[in-house]
Parts: sequence; structure tokens; C-alpha cells
Amino acid sequence: MVLEDAVSRTGADPGPRTSSIRWLQLVAACPEPFFEVDGSGIVREWNPSAEVVFGWLRREVVGRPMTETIVPDDARHPLVLALGDDPRIGAMVEAPCDRHRCTIVGRHRGLVTVDAVLLPAERERGVAGFLRPDSDRGLLREPSSDRSTPPPPAVDALTGMATLPEFVSRLADSAVRVGASPGSRAVVLVGVDRFKDVNNALGHDIGDLLLRALSERLASVGGDAVLLARFGGDEFLAFFEQQDGRGTLDQAKAFAERVHAALLDPFTVAGAEVFVRVSLGVALNTFGVDDSTELLANAEAAMYQAKHRSWSPLETFGEPMRLEVVDRLATEHSLHRALERDELELHYQPVVELDATEAVGVEALLRWQHPGRGLVEPHRFVPVAEDSGLIIPIGAWVLEQACRQLSTWRADRFGGVRSSVEVNVSARQIDDRRIVETVEEILVRTGLPPDLLTLEITESALMHDTSTALQVLRALKDLGVMLAIDDFGTGYASLTYLQSYPLDVVKIDKSFVESLGVSPQGEVIVAAVIDLSHALGLKVVAEGVETRIQLEALRSLGCDLAQGFLFCRPLPAHQIDTLELAVPA
Repeated sequence: MVLEDAVSRTGADPGPRTSSIRWLQLVAACPEPFFEVDGSGIVREWNPSAEVVFGWLRREVVGRPMTETIVPDDARHPLVLALGDDPRIGAMVEAPCDRHRCTIVGRHRGLVTVDAVLLPAERERGVAGFLRPDSDRGLLREPSSDRSTPPPPAVDALTGMATLPEFVSRLADSAVRVGASPGSRAVVLVGVDRFKDVNNALGHDIGDLLLRALSERLASVGGDAVLLARFGGDEFLAFFEQQDGRGTLDQAKAFAERVHAALLDPFTVAGAEVFVRVSLGVALNTFGVDDSTELLANAEAAMYQAKHRSWSPLETFGEPMRLEVVDRLATEHSLHRALERDELELHYQPVVELDATEAVGVEALLRWQHPGRGLVEPHRFVPVAEDSGLIIPIGAWVLEQACRQLSTWRADRFGGVRSSVEVNVSARQIDDRRIVETVEEILVRTGLPPDLLTLEITESALMHDTSTALQVLRALKDLGVMLAIDDFGTGYASLTYLQSYPLDVVKIDKSFVESLGVSPQGEVIVAAVIDLSHALGLKVVAEGVETRIQLEALRSLGCDLAQGFLFCRPLPAHQIDTLELAVPA
């Protein structure tokens, strides 16, 4: 039964948590490209089959406007008209499996001819659909009026390796050739770490030369791999097979060792010496997991786990990781409903001026009260929101609620005219092309003076794409808002970066504050940050202050502001209303 049949029988919202997980697993395993777009034209779901056919990875598509990746090539099609004129694009689909057929083309990765079968989606009157390749016209074609173009090329133009569609086809053939015994096939995904830094520093042309050189070195150590391919961007694939299901994991691990050994020597590209580090993810077919797209998805999950765990450049997808993926899928699915069901709320933690021993503002902190799981910790759901793109609508909600709350407090003279509110902004929000417009609109709607809003950006967000971050921060600064670098000292930024961005505040990470009174080195680091920040005209906030010793040390070092449990825990707005803050003198 294809996914379309499942939708027509069960509907897009399966209801209970178990059914929701099954629905998401079915979407992921569906052999047909599947997507979902909300009522604002933002892509909310993009399955592995869509990745294969279109070449866009899920993380590149979800959370972004549909028109940036796929659009009908018929300007008169209702979907095009709805995206242009009516934000409720779901209004065009009146019944399950309503067949609005059109040709949709992929952008930037080659043009993909498909027929769209659209379905109504519950989420904000959106649209879900299947993008079925037209077998008469082939999967990929160059821009042309000729609809009889042959199937996609088997060789990647840049690297000379096999293309992703060719890899998937050969991987499927392997199942017939060696059978479906558990472990008979192993897929390895190789991802270059921080390749974007190479592009930013040396340019995309040099980046392409590096990828070509890297592909040659990978090919030289391919060994017993059945096929090597380019997955897309800076990622590469290999797969191994064994008739009896034994030895493929050993082959994959041996390949990983050869890859790391081959990359010990730097690349010389256009006169520049570049060292490359990679992370690898391995996935084996097991009982119930034999579909090619699912193997690719599992290998990708393992590779990203390896990226996050710097001590292990190789990860193998197994039962613990599968459970983690299922949990993330369930979390993501619940997050889609959290806003409309009023499950999200803000708590506020006072920011204290150390000299005057009084609160001069608050930081807004997101909390999720799940009806079945209780209070979900931010570290459990915020990364999921960022990866899925849900952080864009959630972040906008947080910003508006915080600004509106401060406006209310100001009307009631809470905290006096000096009160301000701090709101966290993620790297994904900085990448959002509407971030500046969103902030401006919220300030207008809530009537909050811009200089009373401080946007906190982490070091990792600033370093994610330095040129984009700089442009966005300058535009936000032009609105009149205050800008802070959050968790300073935990990322890759050096002290010299403080003068590169239009910042107003530096927030010293809790890990450094904890060292005060314990480690002399910690006090030296904190003192250096405070002194340099002051020399650059920046205010300094110490995060996570919990003891009198830390407080006295910060005062002696000349720190301006602080927040932490010593003063007050984060509290709901109604408790902040009546709070009498007792700041140690």
C-alpha cells in the first residue's frame, strides 16, 4: 500500500502518539517523493525519496518557502496562484487525494519532471503531496522544451563519481543479487566537516577543486566497495555487500580507517594547503530495514551523530540510535501542534545590575508543557525545532510574546523605564531571509521601543556563515535593537571577533562563571573577557551565577550585569509580576 492510500484511509493526523510515530516512519520509508507545505507556503515535511529525486536534502528544504526549491512550471496552476495570492494554499484542495496534476521542477540541482497528486493537510490549511516522476520523460532533464530527454546521467559532472540516482539504483539491484539476509549490505556516508568554512575563506571555485581532489583520494582507497558516489554537496557514499550477511560491517570499518589514513596529508588546491576531516556514518540492512532510501536515511543519521561526537569520527546506526530517531520524529510531530494547542510558554529570569543591585531586565526562556510527557526540557526539543525548521515559527512566537509581555509590564510600570527583554535567536533564524522583517513587524505590533529588545545570538550562530550573519546583524542594528553574543567562550569565535560584529553585550558562559573561586585560570579568562569587552564599549553579563563567591568575584572584576539562581530562577510572567527581588548587597 503506497502512502497515498494510507492517507486516504487514516487522514494526515493519526492522533495517538503510536500512530503518529508510525505515520512518520511511513512517510520516511515511502518509495514515492512526499512533501508537506503549511498554509504560508513553508515546507514542513520532505522524505528521503524526495531527497533522492530532487537532490535537495531535508535539512536544506524544511523550514524554507516551497518556491525556493520546487514550483509548478505552469504559471496558471492553482498551486502557483495560491502561493502568490492566497496564504491559505490548502483552500485549493477540497478532498483527500484531490488530483491537481502539474509538472513540478527542482531548482539548482537539475530539473525533475513529476506529476503532483495533492492532498489537504491539517497543518494551517496546508498541502501535502506526492511528486511522482513521469516514467515517459525520465527523472532528470536539462531546461528544454523537449520532453523526451533520456534518463539522468550516471556520473557526477564535478567529481566523476556515480550520481545519487545511480547509487540508489545499484543499491536496489544489490538486494536482488545478494539477497536480504541481515547485514548483507552496508552503506557508508562520508561528510566533510566544516566544508562551508573552506567556501567562505577560499571561494566556491576552490571548494569545487577540493571536492574533486577529495573524490580522487576516496576512490584510491575504495577497495572492495561495490560503488562510490557523490551524495551531494560535500558528502559521499559507498556501499558493500556480502552474500551471507557477514563481513560488511568489517568492510565498512576498514574503509573508514583507510579514508582517515588517506586524509592525514593535506590537499594543495590553487596554491593553498587545506587539511580535511570527515565524519562517517554506517547503516546495515536488518530485518525490517532493507529499503534503499531508509538505509541512506539511517547512514545520514549516524554520520551526523559522528559529527556531534567529536571523539568518534565513525558511528554505526543501531537500535539505540533508531530509538533516538523515533523519539526525535515523535518530538518533531508533537512540536508541529504545540503552538496551536498553546503548549508553549515563556518563563523569565531577571538580569541584575551588580552595582545598583537591582533588576534592569529579563531574559525570555522557552518552555514546553506537553500534555502527555509533562515539562519537556529545552535541550530535548530546541535542537529538533532547529533541525526541522520549526524554530522559524516558534522563534517568531517567542519574540512576539516576549515583546508584548514587556509592553504590558511597562504600562503597569513594572521595573521602570529601564526594563528590557532578551530573546534568543538561533542560527536557523539568522539564515531566514525574513528575520529582519519579522522583528520589525513584531516591534510595530507590540509597540515596544526597539532599544528595549536585546537579541541574543550564540557564537555558533555567528560562525555558521560569517558573511550572512554580519549582514543580518547590521540590518537588525539599523532597526535600533540591542545585540548580544550569548554563551561566549563555548564556540569557535576568538576575542577579536567582538569587534567585527555590531554588538552591544557579551554574555559570559556559565562554565566560566562556575570556575570563579575554584580555578585561578578561570578568573583570568573572565577578567580578560570583561576588560576587552569594556575596551570595545560593550556591556558584560555573567550567566549562571549561583554562589556569593562568584558574585563577589564578578563585582571585583567589574562585571556589569548577571543572572542566575542566586538571584532568581526563571518564572512564569504572573510570578514575575509580584516578584520582590532580593539581590545580595
